[in-house]
Amino acid sequence: MGICTDIMHDFVLQEIRRIYSTYDGWKITPRRHGNSYDTIFVIERMNNGTREIAKILASFKREITRDMLEELTVPEKTPDGSIPRRTFAVMVPAGADVSQLPQDLNVLTMKSFAFSGKELVWVKKPVRKTENS
Repeated sequence: MGICTDIMHDFVLQEIRRIYSTYDGWKITPRRHGNSYDTIFVIERMNNGTREIAKILASFKREITRDMLEELTVPEKTPDGSIPRRTFAVMVPAGADVSQLPQDLNVLTMKSFAFSGKELVWVKKPVRKTENS
């Protein structure tokens, strides 16, 4: 059985793939974050004999707090027992409040979703104009 995703998580996965391309050897595995709608993406690859692991918490909440990072910062076990290079990040919609997060944590902004006031909205790509229109 795999993870059940919806269209919002599919857009987030596309944005993560733009940063961590499978062409560069990255393998992306989504995991549910507790009982919430948030998802943690575990991204890993071998690069010149060194295992690299990145974990990204994708959240659609308006306010991101430090207690949401607990599961994100738990180190992943490696099958060969090696010590990997680890990075952590949070991906949030544009306009989300990330003021409570540590300054050294990488915060990625979603291009597909944003907050308009208190409401989460889908940001559509602008329609390309043609000469006939």
